[in-house]
Parts: sequence; C-alpha cells; structure tokens
Amino acid sequence: GLYGCRWRQQVDPNEKRWVERIWFMVMLLAVGFVSFWMYFWLVVWNDSDDFNWWIYQQTGKWVNWYWIILAATSTAFGYAVFLLLLAAIHVCFDIPVYLHWLHKILVVLLLCGCTASVVLLQQLWLDGFRLAWLSLQMTGPWLHLGAVGVLTVSSWVIAGQWAQIRTLALQIFWLLLYLGVMGGLYVAPLFITSPCLITVDQLPPKPQASGHRGAPMLAPENTALSFQTAIDNNASMIETDVQLSIDGQPFLMHDADLRRTTNIAEVFPNRINDNAATFNISELKRLNAGKWFLQRDPFGTVGSLSARRRAQIANQSIGNFSEFLQIAKKNNVRVIFDLYRPPRGHPYYQNFANYTLNFVLRSELPQSSVVWLQSADRLTVMRRAPFLKQGTDNKYSPANLKKLALTVENLDYRQYNKGDYSLYSKNNISTVTYIVHSSWLFSLLWCSGADTVTSNGVNLVKNINNPVWRMNPFHYRVLWITTDVLSGVCIIVCFLVQRRRKACRSRNVESVRLETIEEVAHPSQDNPRVRLLPDNPTDEMEEDEDRTLQSVSVGGTLEFDMDLPVVQHEEVAVEM
Repeated sequence: GLYGCRWRQQVDPNEKRWVERIWFMVMLLAVGFVSFWMYFWLVVWNDSDDFNWWIYQQTGKWVNWYWIILAATSTAFGYAVFLLLLAAIHVCFDIPVYLHWLHKILVVLLLCGCTASVVLLQQLWLDGFRLAWLSLQMTGPWLHLGAVGVLTVSSWVIAGQWAQIRTLALQIFWLLLYLGVMGGLYVAPLFITSPCLITVDQLPPKPQASGHRGAPMLAPENTALSFQTAIDNNASMIETDVQLSIDGQPFLMHDADLRRTTNIAEVFPNRINDNAATFNISELKRLNAGKWFLQRDPFGTVGSLSARRRAQIANQSIGNFSEFLQIAKKNNVRVIFDLYRPPRGHPYYQNFANYTLNFVLRSELPQSSVVWLQSADRLTVMRRAPFLKQGTDNKYSPANLKKLALTVENLDYRQYNKGDYSLYSKNNISTVTYIVHSSWLFSLLWCSGADTVTSNGVNLVKNINNPVWRMNPFHYRVLWITTDVLSGVCIIVCFLVQRRRKACRSRNVESVRLETIEEVAHPSQDNPRVRLLPDNPTDEMEEDEDRTLQSVSVGGTLEFDMDLPVVQHEEVAVEM
C-alpha cells in the first residue's frame, strides 16, 4: 500500500526485518518531534505578533511568518500521523511493515528539520518556549488523559506484538518498559498543578481588559479609531506609547522609526530610517497611518471588515496624545502609557517626563485614571500630580513597592510567579499583565487572580464569560483515578487474551503438522487431501501453482492441498 508502495503482499527472504523495525522506531521518533512542534506553534499564537516583530527587527520587512510556519508544520504533522496510522493498520492485519525508501528520506528530513528548528529557536526566541511550558498548566491534565487513552487503545496491538516475541528475556524487557511508561503516566497528575483546579467559590472576578495600543486586531495601532474600537469592545483601560516631536508635541508611536506603520517611504523617502522624534508635528501629520494595516493584514482580520470600515482605516493618521486623553475622558476609561525619552540632542531630552505631564494635567482627565510608568523625574511628577497612579515595569516585592510609593505593577505575564497575584492583592498593589489574547492564557490569568489584562484582541476576551475550564480538585482526582484503573484493567485483559491466542495458535499449528505426517505415513485412498503424483508433473499441477501447497517426498512426489495458517511453505521428508 501507500506505506511501502507494494501493491501485493510479498515476502522477500532477503529483506531484514530488524532493519524495518529500526525504521519504524525512527518514524515514531519523528512523529513525537513533529507533534511537539505542532503543539508549540499552536500555543504560542498569543505571541505571534512578537515573533513577527522580532523577525522584522532582523530583516526590516514585515511578513506574517507565524502563519507560514504554522501551515508548514501542520502539513508535516499530517504526513507523519498518516504514516503512523498506515503502519498501525499493517501491524493489526499482520502485514509486513516495509517503509518505502522515499518515505524514509522524508522521515529523516522531518526529524532533522524539527530537531534543528527546536535548537535554533531555543537560542533565538526563548520566550516562546517559556509560553509553551506555561501552557502545560492549562493543557497538562488533558494531555495526561489523552496519553493514557491512546496507549490504552494501542495496548491490543502492543500486546499482540509482545506475544510473538520468542525469547523470554526480551518479553520481560519490553513488558517492563511498557509497564514503566504506563506507570509514569498513571502517577503524572501528582506533579501537575493548575490554578484552574479550584472550586466555584475560589474563582476570582474576571480580569478587566486593557486595549494594547487600542484594538490592533481591528484597527491600526495607536490611532484614534483603534482606541475607540477598544472602548466599544468593553475595554476599561487603553494603553499607548508616547514620544515627543522635535517641536515638543507628544504623539503616539511604538517604533523608533516610522517604516512599519506609516507611508514614510512615499512622503519622505530619504528619511525612512530617521528617529520618529526628529520629525516635527506638521511632518508627522502628512503621513498616513492606516494603509499599512490593510496591505499587511498583521492579524489576518482585514478580510472580515466591511468596505466602510476599510475606508475609515485608510484615512487614519498618527495618533495625537491630547486627543488620546480626551477620548479616555469622554468614555471614562483609565489610561496607561510608555513614555519614551527622545534621542540625545533633542530639545526635550532632559525634561521630557515633566514636560509631558503638562499635557496630562491640561486634559483634566482625573489623575486617578492615569497610570504613570516613566521613572525619570518621578519625584517631581509625584509632587505636581499627587493623585496619579504610580506604576513600574520592573518587578519588585510588595515591601519595596511601598517604599517607592508605587501602587501598580505592570509586567509581562511570564514575570508573574505562582501566588504573586494574591500577594500583591493583599498589599493593595494593582496588577496589569500584558499581552494576552489567547483564550487559554486569559483563563489561566483569570484563575490566578490577575486584576487587568492588556490585550491585542479586546474583541476576543470580551466574549470569554468563563474560564476555558475549571474543575473542583476532588472531581479531578476522581476522574484521574478512575481513568487509571480502567486503563490498567484494559491493558491486563489485552495482554492475557493475546498471550492465550498465541498459545492456542501454536497448539493448532502443531496438531495440523502431526496429522499431516500421519497421513503421509499411512495414506488412504478415501482421503481427498493426499494424491500420488508421478515424478513428471502433469498439466494439472500447473493449474494448482497459485494455491497454498505443502510438498512431502515419499518415494515419488506427493502433493497436499492444505489450507494451513502458516505463511511460509515447508517441505517435509518422511521415510517410509
């Protein structure tokens, strides 16, 4: 079949079965690696924008590499699983497993490619592996149940192959190996922890949503349209990035230059690499900050937008800080922003923080609605605006935060450890966690007790009304123990039945052989299964060549028409 590209069942005596067994193990290893790789790219979708941004910093070109890699990985995963299923079918029907040479090449390439990719990416993007490790807190209990189920279902085939091993020592070795793997799986939940293993009463309130640069999945980041879209999707806080133009006007831009999110290559082709803070506000207003979103479709959402919406996006300009504050005031939402120091030589290089505070105070936005993160001139800022929420991007203990008069901790979700949220809450420290839009990660933070979650997809987290899953710890223990017991019973039954079948088959074959020898020694004319043939075969013999025969020499040639369960043809000599 497709596995070995042999369209008729053949047995080549020159083929070495042990070689094919090695290739089968290599294929299993490749399936394991590509399965891990597939899992990795599925769970790191939350950080796909960070991954694309990292490549953009290296190459200067924005391409959605995440979806390209995910598509390639999905293809490889489908191919590997397809081969594994074909091999399992061969084994179930006692068909020799011969992997075609083309499949062997592809399996080796797949194994080497996955291994090299894991090693390389671990060096270049370690944050992705941290996220994958964190995901086990949500997927661990279900991966455990799935692994137990798969190995239990396959135990019938495994027991069948084990029963065919002729050496007792090898039988004991493979049996102990299999039981060791299953035993490890059975006790794995002792090492699985998840904040979602709690009772209903222990579930904290749903975290509030903060729009990261607005709603960048539905509108260009850091534009007025993006902020309003975030508010329309129930964001209680909006986050942005603030820089100062050369003439002292605060504007909204995350990148150091203007290449990624504007059409600067068309308007100022000789200044595409210049720092954004070296432009004056009039020059910045000439740039379009929306067309790039339609052209590059960073989150794959443009296709779902209406024509009217696309027209609005195409007319967006670089965001203005004062306008941003007025949007927040009008909609009664909180704001949090990163304020960047201008480059050296800039007129406001020294006093940029104190200068920007003037715009906050003039906006008349309640100070309690503003989270101030910039540490430069903090004492001056605190004296001039004592009711601002002072926050930090650095992790401190609650005691140190109180010494610094800081009340907000704004950290990446990887920086929070188990128990941090409850510890900060007890000390009246608010937590802001960024950047989250995967439902599983939002659920994990919800169960952990996060206060506010900053998201690229406020439209997604808005619809999460309950954690993806939450289970009473007692119910989970019952589920875990019940699954293990049922699995153990099924495996024991499979091994006992397969061993008995093997013993019965061996006795039947031996009985048939003894009967055959007896018939040869005492032929009977009434026995249609034994016929004396002349030394020179007739045409009648040629017609029977395709049938299953067993030849026995007794003086002349005897032919036995026997439908035995033995595959190979044997020649038995009996002396009369």
